[in-house]
Amino acid sequence: MENIEIVSGKALWGVICGTYVLPSDEVVGVELQLAAPHLRAGLAAFTKPSGDHYTKWSQTAEATQSEKDFVKKLSQLLDLSASHSWEMFQLFLLHEYRGAEVALTEVLANQRDEETFMAQLWNFYLGDRLHLLRCLRHIVANTSNPQHPYQNLFSDFMRDVLDKDGKLWESLVEQVMLCTRMVPPTIQTHGPHFPSGGLHTWLAHHLAELREVLATLLVYYGSTSHSPTPDTFQKLVQLAQGGGLGGRHEIQEGLRNSHGPLVEALDAIHMLLLMLVINADSPTSGHSLCDSGWVSKLDPIMAGLGARTPHLAPLLAWAVLQLRAAGPTSSAHPKIYNKLAQRALHGNVFGYLQTALNNTVIKGDELLLRLASSVVYSLVCAAAGSLDLDRMGCLPVLNSLAKICLAQDPPAYLFWAEEGGGAGLLLPQALEVFPHDVEPLLSLATALALANPESCHKVVELLSELPNITWIIPDCEAENIQIRGGNCFATASLYLLPSVMVPAHTSGVLLSTNPIIVAWQMPTNAWQALLAIMKLLDNEVSGGASLPDPRLMTAVSATMRLLSSVLTTVPSHLPALVHFVNQSVGLLCRVSQVSRPPGELVAALLEFLAEVATQKPKQVWAELEGSPLLPFLSTPQSAGFKRGKADPFIGYRAGGLRALVCGEEAATGRYPILCSYTGLLTAAIKGGVSSGSVRGGIVFMAREVAGTLLRWCYISQEERETVLDRCLALLHHTLEGSNMDSCVRDLVVRQLVDRSSAGQTLLSVVVSGASLELALNHPTHSPISTHAHRLTRTAQMALSILHRLVGEDSSMGGLSQLLRAAPSLGVTLGGGGHSQGSGSPPHLALTVALYAHQRLNPRLSYLALRTLTRFAQKLDVPLVACFGGEADGIRDALLRRLDSATEDVRVKVALLRLLTSSTTRQQGLTNAFLTPPEKLLDPLISLATPSARNESGRELILAIVELLDALWSEKYTTATVYLQDKEDFWKALIHPLTTERPGEVSDAVVGHALRVFAQQLFSSNGKPCGPLKSAMDQLCQPDTGTLSQWSKHIVTSLETGTVPSKNVSELLLPAWRDFLVVLVARAKSWLTNDQKVNLASDILHVLLHQLELESVDEPLTILLAELHLSLVKHCGKQLAEKADIFITIGKLLVLVQGAVMSTPAHCQMLILAAALRMATLTQVSHQSQGQVLPLLNPVVGLVQQHGRLAGSKLHSCTSAATLSLATALLHQCLLRCQDETAQQHLAYCPVVPSLLHAAEIYMKNGEEEVVGELLRLLATLSRISQLSEELSTHTLSSTLTLVIPPSKTSLLSEVVWGVVWGVMREGVGGVEGGVNVAAVHLSALSGSLAAPHRQPGLALATAALVTALAPHSSLWIVMHPASHSQLTAATTRCIHLTTHLLCTPRVVQMELSGEKSSSGGTAPLSTPAAVESSVASTTANISANTTAVLNQMLQVLCACLGAIGSLGPNLTDLLCGPGIDVGAWMLFFHPSFRPVSAHDPSAQPSLASLTSVLDLYDNHASRESRGVSPCRGGVPEVGLCLRVLAICAEQALLLLLTQATLALMSPETPPRDAVRVRHGLADEMNSFFMRWLGRRPAVSPLPTTSTGVFGVGSSVHIDLTYLRLAQQLIGRLGATK
Repeated sequence: MENIEIVSGKALWGVICGTYVLPSDEVVGVELQLAAPHLRAGLAAFTKPSGDHYTKWSQTAEATQSEKDFVKKLSQLLDLSASHSWEMFQLFLLHEYRGAEVALTEVLANQRDEETFMAQLWNFYLGDRLHLLRCLRHIVANTSNPQHPYQNLFSDFMRDVLDKDGKLWESLVEQVMLCTRMVPPTIQTHGPHFPSGGLHTWLAHHLAELREVLATLLVYYGSTSHSPTPDTFQKLVQLAQGGGLGGRHEIQEGLRNSHGPLVEALDAIHMLLLMLVINADSPTSGHSLCDSGWVSKLDPIMAGLGARTPHLAPLLAWAVLQLRAAGPTSSAHPKIYNKLAQRALHGNVFGYLQTALNNTVIKGDELLLRLASSVVYSLVCAAAGSLDLDRMGCLPVLNSLAKICLAQDPPAYLFWAEEGGGAGLLLPQALEVFPHDVEPLLSLATALALANPESCHKVVELLSELPNITWIIPDCEAENIQIRGGNCFATASLYLLPSVMVPAHTSGVLLSTNPIIVAWQMPTNAWQALLAIMKLLDNEVSGGASLPDPRLMTAVSATMRLLSSVLTTVPSHLPALVHFVNQSVGLLCRVSQVSRPPGELVAALLEFLAEVATQKPKQVWAELEGSPLLPFLSTPQSAGFKRGKADPFIGYRAGGLRALVCGEEAATGRYPILCSYTGLLTAAIKGGVSSGSVRGGIVFMAREVAGTLLRWCYISQEERETVLDRCLALLHHTLEGSNMDSCVRDLVVRQLVDRSSAGQTLLSVVVSGASLELALNHPTHSPISTHAHRLTRTAQMALSILHRLVGEDSSMGGLSQLLRAAPSLGVTLGGGGHSQGSGSPPHLALTVALYAHQRLNPRLSYLALRTLTRFAQKLDVPLVACFGGEADGIRDALLRRLDSATEDVRVKVALLRLLTSSTTRQQGLTNAFLTPPEKLLDPLISLATPSARNESGRELILAIVELLDALWSEKYTTATVYLQDKEDFWKALIHPLTTERPGEVSDAVVGHALRVFAQQLFSSNGKPCGPLKSAMDQLCQPDTGTLSQWSKHIVTSLETGTVPSKNVSELLLPAWRDFLVVLVARAKSWLTNDQKVNLASDILHVLLHQLELESVDEPLTILLAELHLSLVKHCGKQLAEKADIFITIGKLLVLVQGAVMSTPAHCQMLILAAALRMATLTQVSHQSQGQVLPLLNPVVGLVQQHGRLAGSKLHSCTSAATLSLATALLHQCLLRCQDETAQQHLAYCPVVPSLLHAAEIYMKNGEEEVVGELLRLLATLSRISQLSEELSTHTLSSTLTLVIPPSKTSLLSEVVWGVVWGVMREGVGGVEGGVNVAAVHLSALSGSLAAPHRQPGLALATAALVTALAPHSSLWIVMHPASHSQLTAATTRCIHLTTHLLCTPRVVQMELSGEKSSSGGTAPLSTPAAVESSVASTTANISANTTAVLNQMLQVLCACLGAIGSLGPNLTDLLCGPGIDVGAWMLFFHPSFRPVSAHDPSAQPSLASLTSVLDLYDNHASRESRGVSPCRGGVPEVGLCLRVLAICAEQALLLLLTQATLALMSPETPPRDAVRVRHGLADEMNSFFMRWLGRRPAVSPLPTTSTGVFGVGSSVHIDLTYLRLAQQLIGRLGATK
């Protein structure tokens, strides 16, 4: 035979079983095609070693030398060629190996480990062969099974591949012959590595392989049209000679008692196959085995089959076939065949057939049981027609056998179709004794009712009208009958049963005379008779009978079983059985009052009521409420229970059920009552019933049953597993039930986490379930049997309960008891596995993690991974530490499953969700899976590649992107660095966004993908790697419109009028926000301006829509507002160019204003901040009025509303920050509106009272920032508003003067500005307010003028206040002379100090930085050369902040010069005005040009202070006019504004002329001082005039705009005409004596 590539039968089984996992038809088809050669060849595919097999393989094998050496040993052990041994080794590593891959080299190098490894491979090899045979049988069996999900696929595969030429049976027969030629292995034949128990294991698997091949042949012949040839039959029947297949002398010595079930199953299958081939019930004409030639060959063989009981059935079948073929006319051969038949019957062949049908292998396989039942029933019918079975005394056992068969579909069909062979044989005897003996008829009817719905309907019809009724004639009615021989006549009406009467003149057949039993010939409704029997029993119990009639109890029990079968098969019959339901409930209640209720009757009643409760649970439990039989729990005291002050079991009673279950049934090992009661309770929980009896039943099961289950005795392992499964299912439904009382639920939880109670049972099942696959791999079991299903369901229930307990916060404290608890010794599922050793028990998390090795049932692995996810979220210890030395093996096993193409998608999803949860709390586990990263991340990339669009595939994609998002969010650089350069990764990640439309892909998938993109773009800081850049280019390409498409999807999702899905509101939209923010902030080049504007417009419109809804989704609205603000920040300029954008923003503000009380403050802040950003992007001029005008009305209203709500703690809709933003927005709008327009809008909504109130409140709360905004707005309102009482200077000063402390200079400056504008607007009426501010804050205002470099803002405002009050100085002096004198003196002093500081910028910088000036005590620099030298020497280190302060000081200087000038006389009036009173004017500067120290606060500045201003101007302006480079010598210039400096020079020159003239004209000036003034003027000014009037100044490169300083001129230099006039005036003053 050619070398066939072998496949893993176990792995193939997991793909095709169609039970736990359903891969796609494409995946299953591919796997079947790959396995087709091996499936066809079967066991013959495994090649034996040849002479040079190892040499040929080693020359081409890609393996290390240690692996080659190991394969050489393995080849001898497995008796396989080297190539197949290598393949088997690889399959073992892929599917079965539980260790870490990195440890494999050490295992192969260590002799002790190698021995263990060899033993594992030996077991794997034998088990995998067996699984392959099971796969073949499964395919053959389900080619015509419409309920199997792959039936069509199997049918095509069978027709086109496996049985393409109709010769599959030849391969199967050849495999049977191959098995019979196998010799048991020994250490001599299989080498020194042969395991110690290898022979025992080989024999078990050998017998199982034979059984599977024969079962496949049985199924093949039974489900296809192929018929075996007589030659094949001869080969098969010859195998039965002697000891049979299981008794061959080659293997006889190695057989042990443990092999008994395998031998029995093998004999049963072999027997059934022979019976099927013989087919005794088929037509004999044309039957190949009826050919005389073959009959003569086969007769001797068949005649020798009587030695062993299993061979009697084929012997009987052969005899019956030949009797039927011979016919009634033949006389020779029938005698021989009659003897053969009698030999079989005398050997109890029917008893053996009944035993065979109850064999675990046959009974556990539904299809095999149906086929076996059909074969046996056909033989029964044929034998009944050909033999006198009644005479032979075979009818009792025949009836029992037939009833077993009739519970299946085909026999039931034959029963109703062939009356002579089926119903004609069994029914007459059963009908003859009914209802006196109900067992024959009801047991038959029960079996038929279970077969199928059609058979069930016929049972109901049959019992509706029977031809006769049989009953005992009571002594009191004996006189009303007349007996004539064997017949009987009724002379009067007879009452046999309640509601059952025999009319007079009815004839009957006398069946017995003592007592008198008559079968009356009258139509009878069997249902009425059964109901009457129940009433009889009810009457007996009600009458106080301590021991009711056993015959009646048996009849009622049989009736209940029949009714249960009817409802199980056809639930729609329940309405017709309502009388039985009522009678059953009443009978149960009465029976429960008996001192010792009959267990069989109670079990039957509960079983029937459980079936009823599946449809009407509330009705049943309402009738049973308060029954003394059932447990009961009154309503728990929940409050006291939670505080631990009350016993939660107060009001609990166990009822009579405790004695029945925990007493009688636990002693006998049979638990029908417990099983029925759990079904009844489960129906109540599923039906949402919550009553005292239900609560009591749940507590009874959790407290008194679940904890002792493992200590009870059982008649069989099956009984034990059934009870365990039902109890765990009940507890599972209790935890899952949504209508269950919380207190009862908590009681159940307490019991389940108590290791001395139900928790011990739960732990034991979970622990044994981890090794369940070892039990299912045993040759005696089949992974598709009902036994296997029950075991896996039990393990599933236990895992699901544990998963629920770990998720319960209330159970985590108690659950800690189970984490290190030891399970019950010797308790395992399936009877396999090993008990707990003497070492410390493993951590429960490790036990759950070991389910990762479960391959036959992915559901177990899925539940285990979900439970581990809960552990990862709840446990405070690292899971990796809990796994211990098994961690690497578990990790590698899970990674292999993740990378497997045939693995259940749910397992992959659960694993990914586990890793996602671990990224935050179990970093060690995540790092373990990322070591190395390619083992996890490469499969992720492969799985993320677009493939399946079904629901499971979409769930997998979602789990993948969730994990990726978590890896990026938690900064797992190992993963992110590995993936960021993978082009396939970014292509897969972007695929849902670019190739699928919204609605075709989950919003959650898109959300997580966008978050990954956003985080990677943010971390790359706008410099992405090549693959990411390509993906982003594709995503942001304007031609495809992908971004616009998703933006429209989000907008549509939020504008539908319905509540957006959780994926949209909580995932997609936040991710969309993050992605866009990063995109516009860090990667601006990818989005065009049009895309940015469109995105911003979409978000703005959906935000507008959200605020229009009646109920606002607060988180969603805030998120939209955040995104809107972010987009405005980065694309506001382009957005401002849209014509309607400000109108839309205005609408948005209108909605906010209208719902200000219901809109969260944070949301309002975001919207106001975005609007403020848009407003500030416009020019600060009246030309922008049209843009900001839509914002004005709503923002005025918002300011007023938030001002009124200031300080309120009852409303969450306002805050200081919200009012600050609204105030700033209104301020910006007012700056851009014309005064008339602003006044019109402000007139409808007066905001000043609200602003004043808010300023007072927030100042008390220390919210200085918002107070500053409020004061700035008040100052602006004071400037532009019309005269009104609420905004008068008096109001502002009286309200704010005492509110703002002097220490808050920035706030005080705004108050002063507001008063300044008020005084200027109101004139004399505002003087009082201005003087009040000056008086109250005199110290602060004077102090600011004394330190203009530290408080330039307040100094400027103070100078403005002095200027505003100057026209009213006389009134000012009258009101508060101290403020007048101190402020004017401080202003004069400020001119001198400021000029000095401007000349020494280094000193200013040192003072601002906190350094000490080294020249702090030196006199100010007075000469221009010295000033220039100082400036040149210090500009190298002047910072930008210092330059800004210097320019502010320059403005202060300008304002002070203007203020002092306003306080003096007009120069024209002084020089030309007649009769001017010189003494009325104050001389602010000393009439001299002596230097004055800048550090002496008491020294009066002289006229030299004014010439210093001119020198400062001369120094800076002359450098500019000479074209000196600002960067000459690499030293930057001090950036003083020349325009303001020029204004200062003009004002200083004017003030110099005024003060000098005033000093010369004053009679108080001594003549000597006057002469010095004239000389000083001439000396100081001549050089200045010579420099500026001798040439025209060069054009300044500085801009011609100014910065809003009082008295700003139109040029950056002093006007030449003005200079010439000043020169002439100074010349005249200097010449005049």
